[in-house]
Amino acid sequence: MPLSAVGSALVAGSSQEKDMQTQQQQPKTSSVRVLRAFYFNGKPVKVNETLDLPRLFALEMKAAHKVEIIEAKPETKPEPVKAEPRARGLV
Repeated sequence: MPLSAVGSALVAGSSQEKDMQTQQQQPKTSSVRVLRAFYFNGKPVKVNETLDLPRLFALEMKAAHKVEIIEAKPETKPEPVKAEPRARGLV
């Protein structure tokens, strides 16, 4: 079995490769809810407004406590409720 240092913390750049892979998997925009008003593209953004921002800018605004990031929830279809057969009672 050959020795390999790929992915090892001792190899320079190994963490950068992992970071690049995770950055490629992340979406380019993030949905946010505004906690404190600010300007974006020269226009005021009001409190409680929901909008999509570039991911890096959204992270900066989160660090400044101006927005909270809304996690994307996968759409799930509710399963139909099956009616159970009723027991016949004594009459």
